[in-house]
Amino acid sequence: MKILDKIRGTIASTDEGYVPQSAVFATRPDTIYAPVSGLLINLEELNDEVISSKLLGEGYGILPVGDAIYAPTDCRVVATTVTNHSIGLLTTTGAEIIIHIGLGTVAMNGKGFSRYVKQGDDVKAGTPLIGFDSTAIHDAGYEDVITVIVSKTNDDCTVQHAGNSNTLIGGRPLVKIGDPLLLLG
Repeated sequence: MKILDKIRGTIASTDEGYVPQSAVFATRPDTIYAPVSGLLINLEELNDEVISSKLLGEGYGILPVGDAIYAPTDCRVVATTVTNHSIGLLTTTGAEIIIHIGLGTVAMNGKGFSRYVKQGDDVKAGTPLIGFDSTAIHDAGYEDVITVIVSKTNDDCTVQHAGNSNTLIGGRPLVKIGDPLLLLG
């Protein structure tokens, strides 16, 4: 067994009823925060025509380190999927956010995904939303990149990229849960 597998085994549970603890970070209503730790990727670099052409909206991709997605701001869960690979959120300022786990993962039919919230729930920033198994995603032949997209804002609102880090890995910023990603202005 590899050392990383041993470490993952001590911080992740295989229990069906397991829900990770909430993450705690300071928030502002005009900011969307990282819902997972990992390396930032520009949407244009993703291997998905719809996402990379920004037809769904503006945002980032994140190569995840971890196995759970957390609420990126105070919001309401407005859309869930039967396969638990994506979630739609409505912020307190009226912006709509789509968080999608993996590329092509809808074909996994929910295997490797667990949802901790339901449609209509009001959640605080840092609330666990969805768990996922990166190994299962890779074994099924898909990429595990997480996309965080602001799909709709108020008419007078703009989306600005704020994802940044003093830590670079392979020239990409490393962000942690709760780091600012997008500013709504």
